[in-house]
This record gives sequence, structure tokens and C-alpha cells, in this order.
Amino acid sequence: MEKSLSPLWLQVWVEAGREGRIFTYRAPADLELAAGDLVTLRLRGRPQIGLVVETLAEPPADLDPAVIQPVEGLHQAAAVDPRWQALLQEVARHCHTSLFRTLKTALPPGWLGQRSGRSQGQRPRHQLWLELVENPPGSPPLTSRQQQLHERLRTCPGSAAPQGTITAWGFSRSLLQAMAAKGWLRSSQRLPAGGHGGHGGSSTAALEPPRALNPEQQQALGGILSASGHQEFLLWGVTGAGKTEVYLQAAAACLASGRSALLLTPEIGLIPQLLDRCRARFGERILEFHSGLSERARIAAWRRCLQADSDTALIAVGTRSAVFLPLARLGLVVLDEEHDSSYKQDSPMPCYHAREVARLRCRDAGAALVLGSATPSLETWLACRRLDQPARLLRLSRRISGQEAAPVRVVDLRQELAEGHRRLISRPLMERIERLQERGEQAVVLVPRRGYSSFLSCRSCGEVVECPHCDVALTVHRLRDGSQTLRCHWCGHRQALTSRCGSCGSTAFKPFGAGTQRVMEQLEQELSGLRLLRFDRDSTRGRDGHRRLLARFEAGEADVLVGTQMLAKGMDLPRVTLAAVLAADGLLHRPDLRASEHCLQLLLQLAGRAGRGERPGEVIVQTYLPDHPVIQHLIDGRYDAFLEAELQLRRQAGLVPFSRACLLRLAGPSGAATATATAALAEQLRPRVEQAGWQLIGPAPAVVARVAGRYRWQLLLHGPAGADLPLPPEAELRAGLSRGVSLSIDPDPIEL
Repeated sequence: MEKSLSPLWLQVWVEAGREGRIFTYRAPADLELAAGDLVTLRLRGRPQIGLVVETLAEPPADLDPAVIQPVEGLHQAAAVDPRWQALLQEVARHCHTSLFRTLKTALPPGWLGQRSGRSQGQRPRHQLWLELVENPPGSPPLTSRQQQLHERLRTCPGSAAPQGTITAWGFSRSLLQAMAAKGWLRSSQRLPAGGHGGHGGSSTAALEPPRALNPEQQQALGGILSASGHQEFLLWGVTGAGKTEVYLQAAAACLASGRSALLLTPEIGLIPQLLDRCRARFGERILEFHSGLSERARIAAWRRCLQADSDTALIAVGTRSAVFLPLARLGLVVLDEEHDSSYKQDSPMPCYHAREVARLRCRDAGAALVLGSATPSLETWLACRRLDQPARLLRLSRRISGQEAAPVRVVDLRQELAEGHRRLISRPLMERIERLQERGEQAVVLVPRRGYSSFLSCRSCGEVVECPHCDVALTVHRLRDGSQTLRCHWCGHRQALTSRCGSCGSTAFKPFGAGTQRVMEQLEQELSGLRLLRFDRDSTRGRDGHRRLLARFEAGEADVLVGTQMLAKGMDLPRVTLAAVLAADGLLHRPDLRASEHCLQLLLQLAGRAGRGERPGEVIVQTYLPDHPVIQHLIDGRYDAFLEAELQLRRQAGLVPFSRACLLRLAGPSGAATATATAALAEQLRPRVEQAGWQLIGPAPAVVARVAGRYRWQLLLHGPAGADLPLPPEAELRAGLSRGVSLSIDPDPIEL
């Protein structure tokens, strides 16, 4: 962006209210500033970072120049490009919120608005790298665990990796020290990739060559590469069909043409495998961005995008928030597992969907958009069939291993119960797990909830122990010392188990349901010697928690991985031959329009974890409803047949995606005040909504009516597909709300 010479006055957008306000500041004589720069300043004595929106040769006529404060310095030059800001303006319009709020969401943490005392721009630190030494003098022998690390490092570019990455794989520092003492490892200090953060490879390291493609992969890649300008693709490939290799080779072609690429995945837990493959292929051209990184690392990644010169195209790998990265010359955006609801932000505002933002970016940049999934969303499938919204369908129908899809075996728990078997794990599943070790195989077991038990109930009066701040039952968790505690999964509240019922005084408590901890306990009790790992939000906390745990499982430290829905999302574990679902019924009966779609997607994705290597797989599903349509579609594996049937149902009922919805969520400390505010808002909106041909449904309490002490009510708007929301500006909506009542606008919500 061309800068004017020493502007004297600046119009700066600062955080004052939800939509921000523009104030005039004086420019220091020693700084050349322009629209789009971020500057440090003070507003009412408090430090802020503001956005320069205009430079002035003269101050506004109604202001005394003597009282105009100066900005304190330049925070980031050319941070907001006009085209990028225009994109955010469109996102703000679609999400029915302010551009200022959208800018705060899109920019790195702390880059716009009030500043904390933390540093925002420290220089990157050097990392300790460890490099494998082949055949050191005397070639001292390695232990089996050291040999595992030796093999792992040999697959890395340059046979080297940062020490932090190696310990994240599950190898201890004492093991590294022992190998260094034997001469098998040598260390060196290096800057992170490109000097900007992340675990990068050396610029001189040998990179992994592309893998050979089968005919279906070649055809899919050819279709993507033949796109001229903006084109949208659905890459529908069965699990294990090699979608990632197609992404990588499409990204390589993008780099070769001097354009950048963006690869998105829905969960932080899926980042490690995709990142490792990208780094092995592209080395230091990779940039990582997601909320699991430190604030400094995210800022460094953002600055790397801004500072990339015309000869440096990048490949960014990240989760939902990475869709806003200011990548120059964008040529390709990939949303892997595009069906996943994690791509939709429902709080805080703006409630954007990464798929829709990616679509806007690709249209603006003339880039290809690739939506990949084994179980595509109904909306994306429909886009492939509509003439007014063309998306090209590319199919990968077979696994690259040559293995057929794992057959599904349904265990009827009604029959198990009739025959006197009342345990969590059915006899057929127990027998199959029992044979894992002798076969050298692994299994993944899906449990709908984490913790020990779903809830605790009094057997005398039926009272359920609930969270004092939320309208949900507390979950029983078992601590490391064997004791138990109660925890709320909504607000984080914890309390000790009481010995008496607060309602009737009885001591007869009974836990109901089963979480991951309880399943682990039963497997340990019944199958002595079985090695288990737990994979849920509790066990993967902390930096690189997902990577460390998966690395341990992949290295063979456990036979069974017991986890929640995280298990089903895109992991490639070649030794897994068994995928099991303990309680499918809890997934089938969620009060939501998309319950069947999401349940079948989850079960098919989990089934896809089995048999991805050389050995065939098997899927076992325990249910009391073996004849449920979702279970039947899981058995026959015909996801396209399910989509056709679901489309017919939705079309006949005029439901999403053949209509459009918007949720208005209100919350406040008083139940009565929140209900009253919601009713008043409904009456204010109803004439406008009905005049636009929409329906207003409600007010009604939310499914969980109280969270963290705040009562929640909602309004549902339902109208024609593709229509604009019949709502006044956000500020006008908030103006009439009672004090303490908050409002969130969620266009096109995932859960209805």
C-alpha cells in the first residue's frame, strides 16, 4: 500500500462500544502512517491498538489541535488491506454484526482494541533441534524404545526435528539424553521455520517426493488443476481413499504457480498428522495457525503472511480461525472433513461458518475451493446438483490399501439383556477385544460421554444431582487416587460427592450411564493385561496433548483407545482393525433437525478408522434400536441413499437447506427478566419478520435453559432459502434490552 508523506492527522478506529468509534489523533513527525496501519494509542488513559482509516492534512474544523492526542507508535504496518477489509465487511453483513467486531475476531489476539500488559511482538526464540547420527563410532546398541525414535526421525526431513516436537511424540528427555550420550543424536540451535514460529524443517533438508496416485486420485487431481479462476469441488472419498495426497499435490501445483494455499481441518486434534505430512513435503513453506498455539506464535504466523514477498508463496495449515489469514495470491483453499460442525462458530459473535468465508475468499481471489469428506454435508451435496450453484463432484470410491470397507456387526442389546448379560460391553465385543493382543492389532472404542458416569441419582426419591449454576446433571469423574468427584461439562463447576441426598436424605445413590473412565475401568477389570489409553477432552489438555497421546497409541503403547467423538475425526491409524460404538442410542435421539445426519456421519467416520492398513477391519455397534434407519444405512454403507432420503424429507417439509434459519439467543442473570426481554423483542420484530415472508417461532427457553448462572431464551426465525435476514441493525436490536441481558445472533445455525 502506498503511503502518504508524513500525514499530520489521523482518523483512528478504536474500541469504544460494540461497533467501535472513530477519533482524531495527531501523527508523530517521525512516522509515516497510512490507512490500514495499526497504531498504539491511549483512549481515556487506557492503552489501545487502533486502526488508521484515513489520513488528514488538516484537523477537523470542530476540534482544537492543541487538545488532540498523539498516537504513541506503529504496531503493524499495512495490517488491513482494502480487499481483505471488504471481505470482512461481507462476513459482517452475512452474520448481522458490526465490522469492528468482525475485525477483532479475524485479526490476531490483542491486535485491535484494549491492550493487556503482555508483549505483542517479541522476537522468535531459537529452538533446540536434534538430528539423527547414522552409524556413530562403535554403533552402540539401542533399546527398543530408542529404536522407535530412531525409525521415527529417519522419516523426518533431514532426519531432524525440534526437541519439543520429539517430546510431543511421547519420548522423554532422559531417553534423548541417553541417545545423545551414545552418539546417536546431535543438537543445534535453529530459528523456527522462516524465523516466524512453528516446528519447521531445515531449508536444506531433503523433502518427501509426491506419492504415486491411483487412477481415481489422478482424475480428481486433474479436475482440480484444470480449474480456471474460481471453481468449487466436492471431493467425496471413502475413508482411507487418499484425499490428503490429492490435497498435497494440488497445493504443490499451487506453490509452483507462485500462489499460496490454505488447508483447513475442523479440530486441533487433527492438526498433527496433517502438519507432519505437509512439513515432510514442503518444509519451511508451511505455516501453522490455530487456537492451540501461543499468542506469540499466532502473531508471528500472521506477520509472516503480511511480510511474504512476491517470490514466497506459503501453505497455511489450521483450524476454523485460519480462514482469515492474509495470504497473498491465494490459489487454493481446502476444507478437509467439510461436514464437521466445528467449522461453524456459534459463540461469540460473529457466528460465521468457515466454509462460507472460504467461498467468499475464493470468489474474490479466483481460487479453487475443495471440500473434502467421506460423509459430505447435505448442503454441499445439494450444491453439486443445483444449476444455480454449481459445484463439481469428484469421487474416490476405493481405499488406497485395496481393503474393502469394514463390515458392520450390530449387537442387539435387548437380546443381551434377555439372556442375562447386563454389562456395558457386550459379549461379542468383549470376545473381539480379547483377541487383539495375540493378533498384534488395535481397536478404537467410542463412548458418547467423557467422565465416569453420566449422572448420579438417588435410588430412593429419583432426585438427580445437578449443577447449581446450569440446568444439567453433574457428571461423575474418577480421580487418579481412585476417589470420585462431580463436574459440570458446561460451566466447569466441581463439587465433592455427598453421602446423602439433598432432597430426601437417603444414602442410596447410584451412578447411571457410562463415560470413558468407567469403560476403561471395566475393560481393565475383565481383560487383565489389556493396555488402554483414554482420548477425550480431559486426557488431551495442555500443549500438544492430542499429538502426544496419538503418538503413544501409534507407537504401540496401547491396544485400545477409548474416547469420545474426537476418535472419529480423520485419524489414520494403520494397526486399528476394530472400531466399536458402545451406546449408539444416545446419538440417535438428540432434539435437533440434523440429528440423523450428524449421527450417521459420526458412525461412518468411526467405521472408517478400522482396516485402513494391510489387515481387514470390523465395526461393532451396540444398540437397543437395530432397526433404526441410521443403523440400517450404516450397515449398507450407502451414504448417498441416506442423503437422497433426507433431501426428500427436508424438501417436503420446507426445512433447511430448502429454507433459511436464524437463532436469536438471549441470556441474563434473572430468568424472569430474560423471558420478558425475549417476549418484548419478539413483539418488536414480528411485524417486520412476517412482512418479509418469514416466520418467528418463540420465545422459548433454550434446550439447556441455564448455564453458569445465566438463564437462556431464544427466538427462531425461519424464511426463504438465500433471503437476507429480516432484522434491524444489531445496535437497534440491543437498544431495547434490559440491563444485563445479552443477545447473540446466529445465522444459519448448525443445531436447531
